[in-house]
Amino acid sequence: MSIGFRHLISLSTTPLKLKILEGLENPAGISSLARSLDVSRDTVKPHIRNFVEAGLVERCGEGYRLTALGRIILEKAVEVEKLLSIAKDTGEFFRTHDTSPIPEELMKEIHYLYGGYLVRSSDPFELSEDWIRILKASNWIKGVSPVYHPEFPALFTYLAEERDIKLVLTENVFEKCVSKHPELVQKFIGLGEMRVCSDAKVAFVVAEKGFAMGLYVGDAYDANHIFVCTSDEAVRWGFKLFNNFYSRSRKVVKDHLWVCGTTHGDI
Repeated sequence: MSIGFRHLISLSTTPLKLKILEGLENPAGISSLARSLDVSRDTVKPHIRNFVEAGLVERCGEGYRLTALGRIILEKAVEVEKLLSIAKDTGEFFRTHDTSPIPEELMKEIHYLYGGYLVRSSDPFELSEDWIRILKASNWIKGVSPVYHPEFPALFTYLAEERDIKLVLTENVFEKCVSKHPELVQKFIGLGEMRVCSDAKVAFVVAEKGFAMGLYVGDAYDANHIFVCTSDEAVRWGFKLFNNFYSRSRKVVKDHLWVCGTTHGDI
């Protein structure tokens, strides 16, 4: 482990150091900073001195403030803090499940999912109440699904009556929906937007009020563990993930459905 990374880990795992840097995003004197942190001046002073020597903090008319480097270090330290929190709270989910369908650039931004949690269920057909609550509270919904659920066609058609919804389904899921629910599929296409992609080993919805995702273990989709996060950062992360699949999908046109692998008109 490099010295720089050790220092970054030290910052993110030593709450007081991180709070001092956060307290200096705007200029502050040692006394006022100590009061805001509910510690003594003598506790704050050596940390300030070390930060000044490291080039993270500088003197100014009002006392001390972060340097440009200090702001970058603070941002990275907060990222590490969030990553460590994810590893502690939900790291097992990301370690044991297949994350390869998630683009590398988004895995590097996985700290955006800070504050997320796992919803566990013993029944793979049971729809998560947290997931349903996010959908119903949102004005827009975007989703990708490589798995068929018998309740999905009716649920999303109902939601599309008052919401802006875009769905990307894998070819086999689309074919199954058309085969079992042709009227609902036609109705949904008239209300929202449906697209088809060749493959997607990740199921998720990103909506105005949150993000929910299920992953595979090997070749099997794990419907018993759903990751949920309702932060604005998670929504932005999920939006990027959706756009990745959306850009590789084909739009389904109303009255021109693809049934059981045969094209009927354009998609």
